Amino acid sequence: MDAAVVAMPDAFLGERSCAFVIPRDTAPKGAEIVRFLRGRGLAPYKIPDRVEFVDSFPQTGVGKVSKKALRAVIAGKLQAGA
Repeated sequence: MDAAVVAMPDAFLGERSCAFVIPRDTAPKGAEIVRFLRGRGLAPYKIPDRVEFVDSFPQTGVGKVSKKALRAVIAGKLQAGA
């Protein structure tokens, strides 16, 4: 499983976290990922507020994950009410 975490806009806090995940086989539910992270002792403030599953990450011109594009994706979903 590959993951990238980006900031997403939030009206109250300004920003929240969103994890984009590429599942290897079957996609786990977001709640399963949160349970796994808590079980591994991750601090509560480090657990993503939202989990989105994608087939691939957008890339920059040099082949890195484009977090700018991922932020635009989640901002668009939030505007659409998804």
